[in-house]
Amino acid sequence: MLTRRALLQGGLAGVALAGCASGEEGPVTDAGNPFGVAGETPVEVVVSEEYGGFAAPQYRRRYEKAVVTVTPTKQLRDLLQSRFAAGSPPDAVLNTGAKALTVSRLVADNHLADLGPLLDAPSWENKDVPVKDTMLPGLLDAGRYEGTQRSLNYVVDVYGLWYSAQLFQKRGWDVPRTWPELLALGAEMKAAGVGPFTYAGVHPYYVLESVLTLAVKTGGHDVVKRIDNLEDGAWKDKNVIRAITAFGELTKRGLIAPGSQQLDHLGSQTRLVTSKAGLLPCGNWLENEMKAVIPPNFGLTMIGLPPLDGSAALPRGVHIAPTAPLLVAEKAKNKAGGLEYLRAMLSKEVAAQVTSETNQLTVVRGAADGLEISTALRSARDLLNAAGDQAIRWYFDSWYPEFATTAGRLTAQYLTGAFRPDEWAAGVQAAADKLKQDKAVTKYHRD
Repeated sequence: MLTRRALLQGGLAGVALAGCASGEEGPVTDAGNPFGVAGETPVEVVVSEEYGGFAAPQYRRRYEKAVVTVTPTKQLRDLLQSRFAAGSPPDAVLNTGAKALTVSRLVADNHLADLGPLLDAPSWENKDVPVKDTMLPGLLDAGRYEGTQRSLNYVVDVYGLWYSAQLFQKRGWDVPRTWPELLALGAEMKAAGVGPFTYAGVHPYYVLESVLTLAVKTGGHDVVKRIDNLEDGAWKDKNVIRAITAFGELTKRGLIAPGSQQLDHLGSQTRLVTSKAGLLPCGNWLENEMKAVIPPNFGLTMIGLPPLDGSAALPRGVHIAPTAPLLVAEKAKNKAGGLEYLRAMLSKEVAAQVTSETNQLTVVRGAADGLEISTALRSARDLLNAAGDQAIRWYFDSWYPEFATTAGRLTAQYLTGAFRPDEWAAGVQAAADKLKQDKAVTKYHRD
């Protein structure tokens, strides 16, 4: 049973598309209409982001008599919770933002349809390829509950280290390929008067994210699976200790930009785009947040976290987080239409439009290929494509957010020199053990 935290970005807009004169004469189930959609039946879609409505023209093109109504709102919970409870929900939902519906609650109350038939259905553009084969591998776990697919995350966040290609070229710096090279580069940056490494100290999860990524790159997927499953001693794993020790070297060598501990996310990102810091760990939403102040020709570029050495289990590994769940209501008036709408959302045409207009990557394989996109997004896309089955995922941060906050706080303290690596690991493990024993908290498991 998996959930992911939601993402809130951009503005909202609405569209209602009326049908026209001709179309389907009745429900017909075949490769072109796998759910037996009645072409004249209206489809209601409620979205928290404008791009959730991008599939409406494709749907209307195929079912010309259908009226597709897309309602945008930032208040999903306020608008829809009572409708689900009353048995009159919309057909499809894009569920993101601070007021997103709680997916696990909807699942517990049997409000969400099984999306397995959608995954097995022919894809929108090629009847010989099922929908599931058009998606990037390994990204469905986040929507499975007790083995059944109840939601489908649409957007993919990619995490890594950001730098300015322009600054690197100007200074003659090489992109580090291993951790020792990163430390050597940091010394060069420091000598040049540039803070080598900065981070959002007010939001220390970003550094915890990097520590875990490095640990998993070193030891393989089981390192973080054990953490997710609250296994005994998971945080004391030798690969986790090696990773936190490596980050401790940044502090010991004075390679963390002064004042980073007091910065929020915008403050740390501003240091990067003003070339007062050389490296910043963050996700690929950074460009959208900072696009108004990124200098021309800055060359904002993401690299994967350099592995400790040549023995890394996952040398191409990058942390990715699928988000922005798509839902179909079990008691929808037009459940077949809701499934069909999601099938259209998973077409390459719609996914490419989402990437072009929102600067976000989607779960649709290859949808961003060939697009004219920025250096920043292209670098994130290339890392995602290269990772393949080495893509790194974890879920404890959304399953147990209070514990994740504690782990992040201890990591921030560690970077100030407050703990030795083994003391940090013992502190986080103690918090995990306490969580494991707390019977009031629902526990989750991943295979």
